[in-house]
Amino acid sequence: MHSHFTDCGLPGVSQIPYGVHMCNFYKTRDELVAALVPFFAAGLRSRERCIWISAEPLPAVEALAELEKAGFDARGEIERGALVVRDFSDWYAEAGNLKGNDVVNLWLAEEARALADGYSGLRITGNVTFLRPEDWPLFMEYEALVTQAFAGRRIVTLCTYWLEQCGASEVMDVLHRHNGALERPDEGWQVLT
Repeated sequence: MHSHFTDCGLPGVSQIPYGVHMCNFYKTRDELVAALVPFFAAGLRSRERCIWISAEPLPAVEALAELEKAGFDARGEIERGALVVRDFSDWYAEAGNLKGNDVVNLWLAEEARALADGYSGLRITGNVTFLRPEDWPLFMEYEALVTQAFAGRRIVTLCTYWLEQCGASEVMDVLHRHNGALERPDEGWQVLT
């Protein structure tokens, strides 16, 4: 019997429920690293399959280097199938024609595959600096679908948004389509719902 909770990995936020779809707004590359490296380190320690779809300012090769600096054999985890780190452009080349429910179904299939392979769940992140303004409404529809579809699943998700690309309206859009936001007002983290 698996727990309904998993380690978030961020100081100040211990356990998060499976099925949660969170967001984080960051200003700098270092802030992005400070959120995602501990998030994935916790997933690897919890025997979850981890999928990191990266984009600027932290492309896949640099994301792997940051995990290795944190003491993980990232390439070994990839070889074992526990970790996938791909640049958005590579992932999009394969999934680019998929829309909304199709992408959600892709993630649900990844969850089923992870569980069948003996993992305790699936951990996902995507950094969305690739979004163009004209893509925003469709992507927000997708984010709402993710929140609905992942509820009660053995999936935890953290979507990261570069604050410089978001005005007040975009921040509200994102907050309304996620279960909560991770924020780091000082040295600790907190979840805003």
